[in-house]
Amino acid sequence: MKPIAQDCSLAAAALLFGLALAPGASLADGPLPAFQTSFVTNCLSSKDWKISGQLDKAVRADRIRCVEGERAGQERPALAITVKPGDAYDPNPGSTPTERSEVQMTAELIRFDATSWYSFRFRVESPWAPRRNRTVIQQIKQNIDLRYEKGRGGEEICDAANPLFKIEVDSDNGKPVFRAKTAGTETCGDSVGQAQFCGDWPVEPDRWHRVNVMIRPSQQAGDSRLRLWLDGRACPEFRGVLGYPRYGTVKDGKPFIDTQPRFGIYRDALPDVSQTILFDDIAFWTQDPAGHPGWDGIADTRPDQPMVQANR
Repeated sequence: MKPIAQDCSLAAAALLFGLALAPGASLADGPLPAFQTSFVTNCLSSKDWKISGQLDKAVRADRIRCVEGERAGQERPALAITVKPGDAYDPNPGSTPTERSEVQMTAELIRFDATSWYSFRFRVESPWAPRRNRTVIQQIKQNIDLRYEKGRGGEEICDAANPLFKIEVDSDNGKPVFRAKTAGTETCGDSVGQAQFCGDWPVEPDRWHRVNVMIRPSQQAGDSRLRLWLDGRACPEFRGVLGYPRYGTVKDGKPFIDTQPRFGIYRDALPDVSQTILFDDIAFWTQDPAGHPGWDGIADTRPDQPMVQANR
C-alpha cells in the first residue's frame, strides 16, 4: 500500500500521465488537459483532492489507496477505493441510510454555462453487490442553499439536493449495470427533478471501462449540453435544466457548483457487503479534446453539434 502523497509536481504528473495514457502517445496528441492526475507518480495530491469528511480518519488508508499495476490488472498503478459497512454512515432519518468512501476535486473545473470535457477509467471488483442497490461512483452537485435547506436555514424549505449529474453502477441479480441520471428543477426536495437518461447497460467486473463526458450545465431550459459515452457507446443526449435555479447554492450572486466531481462509492447502506472500485486516467479539458488519446473513437465532441432530447 502506498501512502497518500502530501504534495507532488503537477507538471511531472502531467508528463507521465500523457505518456502512460496510450502507448506511443505524445503531448502533441490533442489538446493538453486543464487538470489530470497520475497514480504512477503519487496517490492523491492533498492540494488537488480531499477525502469524504465523514470517513473515519482511522480507516482512510485502508479504504483509499494506490495499488500496484499487477493488483490493478494493468501495467501501472491505479487508485483503489473501498467502502465497508458503516463507512461514513448517515442514518438519513425519513429515507434510506447511506454509506460512502469518496474523493473530491478541490479545483473549480465544472461551472454553469461553461463547457467542460472529462474522461476516466474504472474497474469494479467482483463480487460487486448481491442485489439491486443504488451505488453512485461519480457525481457533480449543486447543493441547496443553507438558507433553504431543512434543519439548517431560517426558511427550512428544501430537503437535501440530488447531484445534477451522477453515474451509478448498480447490481442486477449480482451483475453490475451502468446508468446515468440528472437532476434539475425550480422546486426542491430529494428526488424532485431527477431523471435517468442512460442505461441500464451491463458492466463487466474485473475489467477496465472508459467513460467520456462533455457537460455544459445550465439553469436555463434547453441550454444544458450533456453527452456521455461508455467504452465509446453514446448515451442519449440531454439538454434539460441542471441544478436548482431557485434554491441552489450561489456565489457572488451567481449559481455555483459547490460539489466538484467526486469519485468513489456512495451507496444505500448494505450490511455485510464490501465493495471496491478502481480509477485511472482522470483528466479534464476546457477545450474540445478531439485528437487526444483519451478520446480515441469518440465522435462529435463539440458542444455546437446537433443534439437530441433524451427520453425522460
